Parts: sequence; C-alpha cells; structure tokens
Amino acid sequence: MRVLMIGAGGVALTRPLDWAVKAGYEVWLLGDVDPYETEAPKNYRYFPTVWRKYLEEFTNTYPYEDQMAEEMAEPLRKLADEFQPDIIHVHAIGWHAQCCVLANLSPLVVSAWGFLNHLLQPERELSKHKDRVSQVFKNTGVLIVETPSLIEKSKALLNPNQRVELIPLGTNPQHFRTGVTKDLPKWRREVLKITEAPTILLSPRGWSKLYNHEQIFAAYAQAYPQFTKPTVLVFSKLGRGGGEEAVAIYESIRKKAEELGLLENLRWMPALPYNFMPTGYNLADVIINYPTNDAFPSTLIEAVACERPVITCDLSAYRGTFIEEFCTLVEPKNPDALAEAMIKVVNQPPQEREAHLAQARQVIVEQYDEAILQKRLFQIYEDLASATKVISA
Repeated sequence: MRVLMIGAGGVALTRPLDWAVKAGYEVWLLGDVDPYETEAPKNYRYFPTVWRKYLEEFTNTYPYEDQMAEEMAEPLRKLADEFQPDIIHVHAIGWHAQCCVLANLSPLVVSAWGFLNHLLQPERELSKHKDRVSQVFKNTGVLIVETPSLIEKSKALLNPNQRVELIPLGTNPQHFRTGVTKDLPKWRREVLKITEAPTILLSPRGWSKLYNHEQIFAAYAQAYPQFTKPTVLVFSKLGRGGGEEAVAIYESIRKKAEELGLLENLRWMPALPYNFMPTGYNLADVIINYPTNDAFPSTLIEAVACERPVITCDLSAYRGTFIEEFCTLVEPKNPDALAEAMIKVVNQPPQEREAHLAQARQVIVEQYDEAILQKRLFQIYEDLASATKVISA
C-alpha cells in the first residue's frame, strides 16, 4: 500500500508515520520537517514544504498560511500524480489540509488534532478555522477525531458516506509505566537539583499562554502554606523557540516567585527525548494540566500509564474518557479551585490512591495502547483503499 502523509510534524504526525513505515507500507511525506533526516528507511521518501523558507523570513508564519497553501498546491498535485497513493492522510486541518483541497485531492483521511475544538464551544465562539474546515470536509473520506465528544458533532457536518473514527494518540504502556527508571533520587538530584525528598508537582506542557502557567503558579503560591509536607513546583525549561510571549510568562512567574520568597521552590525540567519521558513523569508525584482549551493530550495518557495522580481542568474535550473518572477535575480559569485541588492531592497519603491509580493504568492498557490504535488506523486505510480511488482532478 502507498501512503502519502502531509503535515507540519510533531508527535501527532510522526507516530502514525512510524507505524506505517514499520508496517512496510511505501510512505511519502510532504512535511515541514523530516523525522528520518539522519537515517531514512528504504520504504520512505521526504519532500519539504515551503514552511522553512517562510520561517527564515518571518518569525510567525501564520499570516502567510493561505499563501503557503497556494504555493504548495501544484507541487502536491504533481507529487500525487507521480506517487499514485492508495491513501492520502493529512494531519490537522490547517494550511496543509487546505493545500490538499486546492490540489483537488480526495478522498482524504483527515486527523483533526484539535482543529475541531470549536465544535465543543458555545455557538458564539466561532473558530478562525471554520471556513477551512468546511472546505476540507468536502474532500474527506474518513475523519479521525481524538475525543469521543467530537464524534456526533462531526458527523452532523458530514454526509452519510463519510466516516468519523475515534483514534487518540495513545501510548506504549510497556514503556510508560511506574518503576521504569532506576535510582529516581539520583535523577532528582541531577535533573531537578533536589537533594531532599519533597512532593513534586510537575506542569509538563510547553510554554504558551494557552497552558496557563501563571495560573498554576498562582494556585501553588496560594496552596503552599497549607501543604503538610515540603512541596516544589516544576515547569518545563523554556526553549529557544518559545517566542516573546513565552519569555514574558516565564519572567512574570520568576518575578512573582521572587517577591513571594518561593523562587527556591521552583524547578525546571529539561526537554527530554521521547524515550526518557517516562522518567519525567516518574520524577513527579503529581501532574498538573491546566490549559484554556485542548485536544486530547498524550500527556495525560502517559501520566496515568505511569500511575501518576493528575489534576486537570475540566474541559469538554475530556468528556467521556478516563479523565472524568480517574483525574481530579478543576473548573477552568479558577486558580482558587486549583489551589484547593493541590492541597487535597498533596496532603492525601499516597497509599490511599494506589488502587485507584492501578485501575486507571489498566484502562490505558486496554483502550489506549498504541498497538490497538495502530490496527484501527490500518483497517481504515484498508477499507478506504478498497472502496475508493484517490483522485486528483
């Protein structure tokens, strides 16, 4: 089977790409970055988009997405004509998907990856992607969503011949588990510079206004006097690609922490390669997730697979999943409520939640194992390829 994948990059694209390559499919990728840049498999070819060219000239490529889609439409059409793919799988309903529409490619397998979150919001909160979504839907054969709450809402926008399938990102539960890292005290000393054994609250999401780091710190500062044991708050280190907004948030938190005498209670987790991410979760005692809105993050799947208690905001995208049953839910944009949840979880004896965390992990094993999700994706490929022919009009 020949699979043409299209997308920006990141884990949401690279995992399905890796599945297809390892399964022996012939895979071509039209992408912003090449995941196999150092060593390309024999059944894989990479073709760059114009994204990097625009990035070299502009720090923010978003205003130029329509232009990039138009510029890439003809090269994509020629690529499809040459490759004659059985499946075209586009990741996210951004400018890459728009490019597929301009190239008149159909039927597409479309992974939404957060671009349909506006369907979970009140009608007045219209998405800037709404027009693009409706255009892409016309060329869609199978739409893949990552959360159950999007299934029916998405079906309402498609015709009966178009399928909607649920495939979240998932994880490898044999890799993400508790006890996978030896000598955690040494890791805590060398990675987090922690010499004692305090409770560690980890906020693992990247630096962006979306992830509400300032609210997390405000809640921590409010809760701190009521913790019954020493407790530190860990954020990810600020990377060079964070941008001005991320730097401003980072500096704001450091300033407030210094004013409150809590700067020594903050730690910074370095960026860890994917293979070492279980160590990142196992270093922590509690995971904090508090975005303004979200798709369905692998962060929570991985944390629960590692049997870590999770405090998270209660978002529509999380409804109907293990998050409702096994995570501590907090009203969004409410640092007071988040502080109360921190106090409750930190002060709770760990042995009181062991059975609950083990049960939560079992749900991940049964429902979110990548091996299960991979089979589901490949069945979609087989069904669509046998029923239709990719066309470039």
